[in-house]
Amino acid sequence: MEEKDLLLSRCLDAKKKALDSFMITHTNFISVEERSQLSCIEREYNSDIRTFYYGGFEEAERTVAIFVPAVFGVENIGEYLAENPDDCPFCLVKVSKDRFSSLTHRDYLGSLMGLGIKRETVGDITVRDDFTFIFVLKSVSRYVCENLTKVGRGTVSCELCPLTEFVYDEGETETFFCSVASLRLDSVVSSAFNLSRTNSSSAVKGGLVYINSQQMLKNDYILKENDKIVLRGKGKVVLEEIIGESKKGRIHINIKKFR
Repeated sequence: MEEKDLLLSRCLDAKKKALDSFMITHTNFISVEERSQLSCIEREYNSDIRTFYYGGFEEAERTVAIFVPAVFGVENIGEYLAENPDDCPFCLVKVSKDRFSSLTHRDYLGSLMGLGIKRETVGDITVRDDFTFIFVLKSVSRYVCENLTKVGRGTVSCELCPLTEFVYDEGETETFFCSVASLRLDSVVSSAFNLSRTNSSSAVKGGLVYINSQQMLKNDYILKENDKIVLRGKGKVVLEEIIGESKKGRIHINIKKFR
């Protein structure tokens, strides 16, 4: 069975368990690409089970699919899990480092993998100046805290902390003005990522572009304000503002780019 089919099968099983057992179930952490692949199961038990994708904060790229019986009345999964931490499938690990080391996302991920931890048990890793936040499944949280003592050449210590301690920092961003022929996806991707129209069109058709965490294969898709665009291998931008149309019919927009 291919990885995609295995993922879909596991998710359907989890969703059915939520329905049959009248309980909240979940997947492991999944990527943006895998999340897009799961869109085909949204129709299954649609009226009885609600599906949420959550990774500890709204902007998380790696998320867990959480299946909640509709009668639970959950509307905001983040608020619900904050009030009901026992139902949350993951924990927040705060990693403090020595003051001499300069460590990167790759360093932390490599050290976790070196402990024998599977990638699907680890969510987003957010590196700050003095410490790093790592979201991990509860099943490996104690193991991580007890065994993650070295990252790269640095010495670290770990502690579990409440999800509410995490504050999202989008990092350095740059907002710039663009003039595009239309709000079509291929046109905006071309300007936002400095690609030719041909290359941007090929990227969309090749499945490399995601809109709000959903793969988009249609070049003529019309973007809206606040749409988040991810081009694999190139980064992430947000269509921050549609300013208006010029006399020559071109559309002026502001793009926020994450560095």
